Amino acid sequence: MRVFAHLVVIVGLLTTGVVAATPQAASTPPSQAAAFLGTWTVTMTAPEEMKGRILTVRIWNKDGRLTASFQTAPNAPASEATGVLSDGNMIVASIGHHAQRPMRENGAPIWVTFTLTLDGDSLRLAQTLERSATIKHGVGRKQSGAPQGW
Repeated sequence: MRVFAHLVVIVGLLTTGVVAATPQAASTPPSQAAAFLGTWTVTMTAPEEMKGRILTVRIWNKDGRLTASFQTAPNAPASEATGVLSDGNMIVASIGHHAQRPMRENGAPIWVTFTLTLDGDSLRLAQTLERSATIKHGVGRKQSGAPQGW
């Protein structure tokens, strides 16, 4: 009986720890990231094999929350971020395995994170991919005439 009591306490502590450690979905009001809203054309600058490639980033208000999508090739469909968080002059967006259109490498879904920062009227992008130690970089400009808060 004593072992059972210890087991109940341990399971209770572990359960409490898991619940406390589970991240809550952060929702950033689009008004806190107004300068980011719109469509950005980003030219990749590093690594060498990525230089010159174009990435389209869209940031908008979707039902009162900040949303982003990333299109990695002109004829490819955009992938909507599964998580977006704004912190002042920075947005961190992620695309997980469970995304409606996950990013893929060799046919398998991968996690991708994008860190976006404003530098004057430019957008700086850093991209990391699951199973890759290389951080990809790019700089972009907002497209004129694009809707700002769709």
